[in-house]
Amino acid sequence: MEILKEVDETVSEALKSRDILTHQRRLISMLSIGAQQLLEAYFHRLNVIKPGTQVKHEWFGMGERNLDDKLASILTTKTGKIPRLGEVLVFARRIESGRNELIYGSPAVDGRLLREKIDAYLEMKRLTGVVDGHKSRA
Repeated sequence: MEILKEVDETVSEALKSRDILTHQRRLISMLSIGAQQLLEAYFHRLNVIKPGTQVKHEWFGMGERNLDDKLASILTTKTGKIPRLGEVLVFARRIESGRNELIYGSPAVDGRLLREKIDAYLEMKRLTGVVDGHKSRA
């Protein structure tokens, strides 16, 4: 899970920085990738994803019904039967919310929103059981 290691390194660098805002675009891009990768790793851990399919980060910005339809197309089980999926998706949506504005728009005025997105990623990581870029057995 090399990608998640890269995301974790980016998060760590941003948190250690004197000014988290200097990491805005890179951080938001990586958190979006991280959310997508965490959900995929979670599905693989539960053995519920069809071979050769993948989650798209854009799906997190869709309405609930559309997101459910997209996920249903890549899963071998109903979304309602996947433990904690609703909670995981809440955090994925928080990360994706405003993503394009933060990447392509003006700089944020303070680091609060960036920290909230980092917290959402860390909570998503905890809920999915993916630790240090590896799928937890727990």
